Amino acid sequence: MLRTTTLTAALLSLFACGRAPEAPTGADSALPRPTDPRGEDDDEERRRERELWIEEIHRTGPEDDWREIERANQLAELERRNLVARGALRSSSLGGFWSEVGSSNQAGHTRAAALGPMRGGTRSLYVGSANGGVWRGPEDGSAWEPISDQLFGGVDDVVALAPFDLSPDDVVVLRRGTEVLRSADGGTTWTAPSGLTGVQEIRRLVRGFGPTSTVYVLARAAVSGLGVRLVLFASVDTGQTFTRRWTGPANWDGDVFVPRTGSEAGTHVYLVDRGRVLRSADSGANFTELAVADASATEGRIVGSEAGAPTLYLGLRVGGTWQLHRSDDAGATVGYVRDFEEFWGGGRSLGAFATDPNAVVFGGVNAYRSADGGVTTEQINSWGEYYGAPATKLHADIRGIDVLVDPDAATLTDLCYFNTDGGTYLSTDKGATVQNLSLEGLGVGQFYSTYTSSLDPRRIVGGTQDQGYQRGYRETQATPGPSTPFDQLISGDYGHLNSGDGTHGHVFCTYPGFILVQVGELDPVLRFVDYPAGTEQLWLPPVVADPTDPLAFYFLADRLWRYTPAGSNWSPAQHSGFDFSAGPGSYLSALAFAPSDPTRAIAVNNAGRIFHSSDSGATWTEALDGGPSSHYFYGNGLLIDPADPDHAFVCGSGYSGPGVRETTDGGVTWAPASTGLPATLVYDVAWGPNQSGDLFAATEAGAWRRDAATGQWTNLMGTEAPATTYWSVETVEASNRVRFGTYGRGIWDFEVLEPGQPFGDRYCTPGVMNAAGLNGRVELTGSPYVADLDLTLMARALPANTFGLALASRETGFVAGPGSSVGNLCLGGGIGRFNAQIQSSGPAGEIVIDVDLTALPQPTGFVAAQAGETWNFQLWYRDTVLGFPVSNMTDAVGVLMR
Repeated sequence: MLRTTTLTAALLSLFACGRAPEAPTGADSALPRPTDPRGEDDDEERRRERELWIEEIHRTGPEDDWREIERANQLAELERRNLVARGALRSSSLGGFWSEVGSSNQAGHTRAAALGPMRGGTRSLYVGSANGGVWRGPEDGSAWEPISDQLFGGVDDVVALAPFDLSPDDVVVLRRGTEVLRSADGGTTWTAPSGLTGVQEIRRLVRGFGPTSTVYVLARAAVSGLGVRLVLFASVDTGQTFTRRWTGPANWDGDVFVPRTGSEAGTHVYLVDRGRVLRSADSGANFTELAVADASATEGRIVGSEAGAPTLYLGLRVGGTWQLHRSDDAGATVGYVRDFEEFWGGGRSLGAFATDPNAVVFGGVNAYRSADGGVTTEQINSWGEYYGAPATKLHADIRGIDVLVDPDAATLTDLCYFNTDGGTYLSTDKGATVQNLSLEGLGVGQFYSTYTSSLDPRRIVGGTQDQGYQRGYRETQATPGPSTPFDQLISGDYGHLNSGDGTHGHVFCTYPGFILVQVGELDPVLRFVDYPAGTEQLWLPPVVADPTDPLAFYFLADRLWRYTPAGSNWSPAQHSGFDFSAGPGSYLSALAFAPSDPTRAIAVNNAGRIFHSSDSGATWTEALDGGPSSHYFYGNGLLIDPADPDHAFVCGSGYSGPGVRETTDGGVTWAPASTGLPATLVYDVAWGPNQSGDLFAATEAGAWRRDAATGQWTNLMGTEAPATTYWSVETVEASNRVRFGTYGRGIWDFEVLEPGQPFGDRYCTPGVMNAAGLNGRVELTGSPYVADLDLTLMARALPANTFGLALASRETGFVAGPGSSVGNLCLGGGIGRFNAQIQSSGPAGEIVIDVDLTALPQPTGFVAAQAGETWNFQLWYRDTVLGFPVSNMTDAVGVLMR
């Protein structure tokens, strides 16, 4: 479950109902408001600023469309994974393995929910997320699993159907933007259906509930000889092929409602088009035009209650205002009810109930319910209440509302799913109360940045899109899925996390409106610092810690500012008089200091102009070039060689030129360094943890690795890591990991696997130091991939010439000093002993055991390891630490088999 910290509780105690201030001032006194990248709340300017920022960082030449380029990248990755799944292509070795960190308890932006058919006595709930694909789990939200990690992008609508051929998997059909995809094998492969010709925008994908389970797609599509029209497509073969059933008279942003139960289910379809209600009684082949609610409306949404004739509810956008209209006679007449308090018509935030014609729910930042057809409404909860009760209060930003009929109830029952920026909730009482289904394993967090403490590589802080500033302590991945719960310390968006000394003593980052400073590694306090007055900067401007003073930091704007402590706050001073907005560009977008010589620095502005400094950033000289097509380059990340201040890389927009460039003369000249990398936006780059000179990149097209010897980039995702946007990457040297923050699938670690190098998660304390004055430790080398059959257990720091016995278990545990042992047993459950491999530690105090993964000992006999299982190992050994023979234990190590 979500953990509420003392800090968060203190903030909440000072929070009043309604929106918090744009930026808290002075003390830690209020929650920052939720940020909204898609909705239509009262802050249009804020939304436009973020949209402009997204376009700006995806800078292209006039002949290029970055969305089309990324679509091609996504299709290529899907085809690669489909070929691997079919056995037609062998997945190449990655030189390491992936583990999912989390957050395990802090879900991100979800958009849609659907129930699957009853199969084998169970029924699955499917949830579509913003950039983390579609997920499946039990209806109580207890065991989520992703089924579309090979697909980039979000899921706007999802339906699940029983296959005609009685195969063991549900047929899942989803919409992501303008595309529809289908899987009949549990998400192993995905294909596009045929027949959706001319589609320019899809308004809705929805299933019918008759015997044929027709799947409908309402779209704006180009029709030969007619131009762009509102078109209804239908599929009667579980989404394999679609045909055009109806073509509207105009190009209009309409919507569709299909009755879920009752006499009209399976035959009737209702549309809202040009502000008018249309009804079909023949599954969408022909429509009758009914009442006009408002002919001046420019967009509409429609839902219905089968308890009426049916009763229909329309959300219409009229002159920039969203209005609620209602029909009590199946669309024959329609009347205006009210203007919505807030409503995101661009989403799916309207719902009506099969059991009650007067119940309606809707939402924007907050959600509302009505029991009298919308005449009066009440707020379900204010968005700030979530932080004190995440299990029973809705998160901010209502992205989609799905009201389904419970197929398993003895009487007609409504299930209302609210999809929010903090996951999916269920209400069984028409919104009176809600239950969060996203607190266990729904790994769809949207991370802009992560930062790991150099004091403890398990301690992580992260900045997210609208899931706040989070803090967690990395746990061992015992099963597939996110391993680690995080505390959300404060709401909002946060990015560019960094620290001057590598610790969490002072971590600096930004929110769109203020600078956030974490003070304290173990018991953090958050401080809010204002931007400098009168500056121009990015929507989410970078801050960079001063490498010479861990209490100071730089703020990147049209000028370079330096902040120094002033009591419990920080005070800015203009550090450089250089005007980075003179000429192309408006402000700085990246800055880095050379680790071996902090007087040397490189900076980039938002037009791709590159600058270098030799006096700690006081004065600047522009590079002779920014590389080919530098006018269309956008700098997002800078990386300077820790040993050589003349050697550095810069990354950014690579659609109309190289996305990564390299300098070997301190930033004076730059050359392309993008061989093998697709045309994409490179958000961030980091060194490998093994001093090899390899680079790792977080990009719009996934995770990539550059071999220092060849200069070649290769796809790092394999088939384990999700296909999504990788926004940040950092090196965790102490654990030989590269840590990625993804925008839609949480935090992922790639553990670099070198020959003979230990891997896995060591845990537990061995207890008493042994006769050698050391704590015995155990390591695994070789490979965690079962098919490799290459796993070696090494026990070190043992007394010389003693003998030891390895133990194995699928479970962890803790027993202090079992039997005659002075050490701690760190395994649990069924513990097997390697009785045939008792060995002496010899003069070096080491034992090496080759582990046969096809015959691991258990109390019931030998078993073969399976991919997806976690196995834990420990060594028991003889010791004389007390002056007479006893036994002792090493620590333990666990590994998720691949």
